[in-house]
Amino acid sequence: MRAQGAACLARLVSHHLQRPVFPVRPILRGTGAVTATALRPLRSIQPSRMASSSTSSVVQFSEGENDLPALQDAMDGLLEQGWEVDGEGRGLKKTYYFKSYFKAVSFVNVIASESAVKKHHPTMTIRIGSVDVHWTTHQPRGLSSKDINMAQHCEKGAELMSAVVKEEGKKCK
Repeated sequence: MRAQGAACLARLVSHHLQRPVFPVRPILRGTGAVTATALRPLRSIQPSRMASSSTSSVVQFSEGENDLPALQDAMDGLLEQGWEVDGEGRGLKKTYYFKSYFKAVSFVNVIASESAVKKHHPTMTIRIGSVDVHWTTHQPRGLSSKDINMAQHCEKGAELMSAVVKEEGKKCK
């Protein structure tokens, strides 16, 4: 199943770019469904590590997550790559910038393909040269390993679609 998902992703990307693309293997795989229903706060995130000081200072992981230190480390790595904790402390968000609308839509398709395979979907907003991505888990509420794994997949998809810094992104003229 995982090989099929990676092959599907490679075909999708290849189709959108209209040139061959090497097969892409998804980054970290989830450990399975989380069945608990309550939330518990973990340690506070230092505001200096977050891109926005208006976000919550306490991250709430979904209950039932087994390896919280590893999740915290993975989340810290994402924060260093520009991800932010959402206002409720239950999700991660980031805006990616692209030089064309076509690249932005192709990025969304790369994320949508893996989301379908993993059965875990983000909230995404597409603009002419940017895409806002927000990952959170609704049942049980909180930030889960699925969110972190998919955020890491977004980083690979952004690299594949040649994401750029904000100033280089396409703007309306």
